Amino acid sequence: MANAITVTDVKSSLADEDSQYVYFHSGSEPTYRKVSKKETPSFTTIPTINIANIDSPSLEVRKEIAKEIYDACSTCGFFYLKNHQLPENLLKDTFDVLKRFFALDHEIKMDAHVQKNPAIRGYEPMFETRLDPRTQGDLKEAFTMGDCVIEPEQNYVEKVGSAPRAHITKPQNIWPSEAPWFREGLYNYYREVLPLAMKLVRIFALAFDLDETSFDEYFKFPITGMRALHYPPVPPESDKNTVGLGAHADFSWLTLVLQDDVPALEVLNKDGIWVDANPQPNTFVCNVGQYLERQTNGKFVATVHRVRNKTGQRRYSLPFFLTMDPDVDLNVLDCCIEDGETPKYEPINVGELYIRRVLPARRKHPTSIKYRDVPQTEWKAANSGEDDYE
Repeated sequence: MANAITVTDVKSSLADEDSQYVYFHSGSEPTYRKVSKKETPSFTTIPTINIANIDSPSLEVRKEIAKEIYDACSTCGFFYLKNHQLPENLLKDTFDVLKRFFALDHEIKMDAHVQKNPAIRGYEPMFETRLDPRTQGDLKEAFTMGDCVIEPEQNYVEKVGSAPRAHITKPQNIWPSEAPWFREGLYNYYREVLPLAMKLVRIFALAFDLDETSFDEYFKFPITGMRALHYPPVPPESDKNTVGLGAHADFSWLTLVLQDDVPALEVLNKDGIWVDANPQPNTFVCNVGQYLERQTNGKFVATVHRVRNKTGQRRYSLPFFLTMDPDVDLNVLDCCIEDGETPKYEPINVGELYIRRVLPARRKHPTSIKYRDVPQTEWKAANSGEDDYE
């Protein structure tokens, strides 16, 4: 993808007939990307990668998978993952849990409203977010949960070998009190998808010709997020600015999306064409996030995507976001810097960058409002004594 530019740049170049501009959200200021018709044609389909042999004892076999992933991430930024070994009945049960939750009375869901939680997790009703300001808002319901050092399901002590810091006393997740089965159902899935994501971390290490355990130290207790989503039926003839989720690039390291059978996900190629990422049975659709884009010096692209449900059917999906531990200092990999090339990105703390992205993305949330007048450089320090982002 081309570099991001400002709104002023867009307005001053509207007469350029060889270019167009695509608006997207990257967690900070409104961003546009210039798309040139003169560039070499980009991808028009999403590659599918078979990982049936991801646990093969043969290093060469695992490296073959790694090469496919490298090629997909450097050309497209998206890929389907098939033969991932998560049980089909688990995926069905998970969708049943999502459908049951979103069918609950509004008051029951609002018991876990995102604005009740300083960590910006919980239930989001329709139009709670608006990634594209040209629209009335994102036409979807969502429920977000993620890493939490004191929820017993996440086994922090077992993974890290020490107790959580003493000042962390409140869970980062919030759950609806009248639907305990929802927490149980999401954790049944979480316990299976996290190990799969960690297997992929090792495959990515191999993709860079590193030892496959090279990234393990960065993912001891990683930042994770899981976002249950419900997109209501929208007539196919609806206004073009009616979107389920506005165009954006993920602020994760890697995202794995479980889709139902209703098509709606669209991926933007560098020619400005929206490529359908239609559901494939028993697959995940995976994509590069901004952390991985930084780590690879832009060789892997955090590709812009959006959701437009024009089918007239309800759609459910469940993205899983994986990012390194919050205390990791992220640098560009040496192997991703060519001779004569310099890093495009300065070193940055993972947790600090996460805060810089998540707060502007939730402008109506009390935590975001609280820090609205605080310089971004001070956000991490301002949160250091609180539970919000530890």
